[in-house]
Amino acid sequence: MSQLLSRISAIVSDRGGVARALKLALDRPAAVAQAVRRLAEKDWRTLAGGSQANASELQTELRQSGLVDALNTRLKDEFSALAGQMVRGKEAVPGGMRTLHAELLWVIVRSQKPKTIVETGVCNGLSSAVLLEAIAKNGSGFLVSVDLPEFTDAQLNKFDVWDGKGGAAIPAGKDVGWLVRPEHRPSWRLELGRCQELLPPLLEELTPIDLFIHDSEHSYDNQLFEFRAGFEALRPGGVLVATDITWSDAFDHFWLEIKGTGAERAFVDPSCAIVIKR
Repeated sequence: MSQLLSRISAIVSDRGGVARALKLALDRPAAVAQAVRRLAEKDWRTLAGGSQANASELQTELRQSGLVDALNTRLKDEFSALAGQMVRGKEAVPGGMRTLHAELLWVIVRSQKPKTIVETGVCNGLSSAVLLEAIAKNGSGFLVSVDLPEFTDAQLNKFDVWDGKGGAAIPAGKDVGWLVRPEHRPSWRLELGRCQELLPPLLEELTPIDLFIHDSEHSYDNQLFEFRAGFEALRPGGVLVATDITWSDAFDHFWLEIKGTGAERAFVDPSCAIVIKR
């Protein structure tokens, strides 16, 4: 129980966590009860890092590096000049990343040293930058990212995006994943287009992969498609990271399909889960 309380405390102490937790408790008490049950199932650090102690050490390593704070500062500085700018009637936002989720990715890559990582969703590249920094720290590994970009300058947009998408966008004058350091780009392959079109041939080429991360379109159809495709492409022992699982019921339906295979899961917080293929 003390470990569970510690994990809940870490979640709500993350940026904006207290406000989100209070709003959820008032609006959806049943969802809060479900979240607590899920967090009690298994500590994600054991699955992601091999042990709680090792994962905690790697979380500390990332915090002490100052990487996430530096990336968030660059994002904030870039978007400070865009205050009030709109995309499709929604305020343009950086599409940042929770510190806890960055730590999750860092722990997985640093501890499991995956050779091939596939992620969907890049935008300004915060998660890609974290993954590639961990790859560089390991001295091996390769990241393949798929993104359907949207820019604050509508004239630069070549794709129609999902109607439910928020205002996460790339500032005019910047490229997709501009946060990625130049020296890390040799370990990175970026594919632009729709995941449902690009992922099947891409995963056929790369299978088996070691780590799959969903962070693109959060519609039910696309999430279920990505969870299925990514999980199938994983090697035994590979990891699937599912973000924004509260946007639809796709993760729950996906889990019902695979839980009889011996797969293991753990919830990082109510919006993020990891699955280990066995």
